[in-house]
Amino acid sequence: MRILYVDIDSLKPSHLGCYGYSRPTSPTMDALAARGVRFNHCYAADSPCVPSRAAMWSGRPGIRNGVVTHENTPAGCAFRYAVPDRHGQCPTLAHHLADAGLQTVSFTSFADRHLQGWFNFGFREFHVPSLKGGNEDGPEVNAAVLPWLRDHAREDNWFVHLTYWDPHTLYTEPMDQFEAMARHPAAAWPDEQTIERQQRDTGIRTASTLWGDNPHDGFGRSRVPTMPDNIRNRSDFEHLINGYDGGIRHADDQLAELVAELDRQGVLEETAIIISADHGEAFGELGQYMEHGSASPATHHIPLIVVWPGITDAAAGTARDEMLLNTDFAPTLAELLELDVPEGWCGRSFAPALQGQAMHLDEPLVWTHGLHTRQRAVFDGRYLFIRTYHPSWYAYPPRMLFDLEQDPHQQHDLADELPDRVSAMGAQLTAWEQAHVDATGQPDPMRLAQHQPPAAAGLPDYLERLEKLGRAEDAKAIRERLARVPTHYAPPALEPKSSSQ
Repeated sequence: MRILYVDIDSLKPSHLGCYGYSRPTSPTMDALAARGVRFNHCYAADSPCVPSRAAMWSGRPGIRNGVVTHENTPAGCAFRYAVPDRHGQCPTLAHHLADAGLQTVSFTSFADRHLQGWFNFGFREFHVPSLKGGNEDGPEVNAAVLPWLRDHAREDNWFVHLTYWDPHTLYTEPMDQFEAMARHPAAAWPDEQTIERQQRDTGIRTASTLWGDNPHDGFGRSRVPTMPDNIRNRSDFEHLINGYDGGIRHADDQLAELVAELDRQGVLEETAIIISADHGEAFGELGQYMEHGSASPATHHIPLIVVWPGITDAAAGTARDEMLLNTDFAPTLAELLELDVPEGWCGRSFAPALQGQAMHLDEPLVWTHGLHTRQRAVFDGRYLFIRTYHPSWYAYPPRMLFDLEQDPHQQHDLADELPDRVSAMGAQLTAWEQAHVDATGQPDPMRLAQHQPPAAAGLPDYLERLEKLGRAEDAKAIRERLARVPTHYAPPALEPKSSSQ
């Protein structure tokens, strides 16, 4: 079996044509979706980049694999590869495939960018397209992948993984792709009124402090022409979204070259192609722009397109509505390859859905986030409950509740209006946490990380910047909020129950 897994960083499904987007961002992905099965409700169990990929490749959420934050917080970013779950051993997906005899090959600078050596486990070949740490463009990735395909595509039993970074900041696609997007209308939200309200928001990548938290980042100046200095109005927002959409199109064009090469080698119809992402991107949701910094659908909703010869043929061009997590990918792949599913993996196989069979995967999902905030969320398909363990320099309250059917952009917090629902969903989250802690016999890494404020090293510079902008009251509010975080935000520490309990 030949399998190509395309991991496109920061890719929002709502910005792809096959998911209903009106701009021409994704003709290659759209064509693949027409040949395979598209999932409308797939989410990253953990975010952003490091926790998400740890969850996907381990088949376990961060509370069990040890990775709930980014690389700058060791307490919540210690991958538990060698620690068996009480339900069994936990190899990474790549290791499991290699043990089964597949030639596992990766083309990514992810491990280099985030200093995460565990990502190499199980790959027989590991290619780093550049030493730019994820700042390379798609053609630089293809310069490494295409020669490999020319030499090896006709061989059997390979699994190739690659990462395109083009939709991730900075948007460095050719200007003609930026300009091409500008010829098409941008999404109507956020409108001028919303952007005006967001001018007093505080935090990394918010409307009036879009760039950097220290003088070395230029204190508010964009470094590329495809991105504005700040989001002051709709024109700035459209400038930003043109850059993002142009980045998606640039990645799509590179994918087209891979598809064409597989076709030239005569193996396109025999190759499984999977397209997904580590996380999405916020463009105004919870006040964040061009960022993946909260436990919200803007960050956690990811695309999933699967073309699998002999499996998806009968269901080609269909869309599925099961609620999935990226931890479900590992057991699904194992089932499709007729491999044992390690007992320590937590995901649920969605292989029947690829063949058009009925499935019932609609129980509430839990998401964990650990970059600019420390948060977990419970999502039942309509209501989203978010618990904030540490707000950093955002003004997020300890608990929030949103009705995403009525309020898809999370503008109206219903926590005070629906206290019973907040209580019930909070209890669901606590029970979920306790169950996973009991399964591993290890403390919840979020409890360890919550006392290490995200990006705390840059906070003094950020507060100084607010004061220079005439926002001394906002800087004062952040200082006061963080001073009371330990008692107002930190829930009781969860420890594994003893065998006698």
